[in-house]
Order: sequence, then structure tokens, then C-alpha cells
Amino acid sequence: MSDSLPPKNSASMQPTAPDHSAGVRILARSFYKELRSSGYTPKHLLALSTELIELITLDLRKADAL
Repeated sequence: MSDSLPPKNSASMQPTAPDHSAGVRILARSFYKELRSSGYTPKHLLALSTELIELITLDLRKADAL
């Protein structure tokens, strides 16, 4: 009985982007805690989040225009 995996057919395999969701979640929580401990209020963080969303939206629009 063999424990080896079947050979991979590179023609049928599509590259996949790595899943960064856990890392992003950890980064967001760390960022939030750091900013809160530095004196930023929830309103400040909401304004920051709004600005980040706007910047991301601009990037996405630029990418769609290409």
C-alpha cells in the first residue's frame, strides 16, 4: 500500500490566491487595540475606516478601468 499522492496535472490546476482572512482579522484587531490604547475614540476609528474604504474604492475603480 503506497502513501504517495497521485501526480499533479499542472495543466488542470489553476493558481489560487492564498487565504489571508485569518491574518487580516488579526491585523484589524491589533490595529484597533493599538489605536484605542493610544486615545483614539470610536468616532475617530469610524472616520479612519471611512477613509480607508474610500481609498480602496478608488483603487478598485482604477483597476476596473484597465
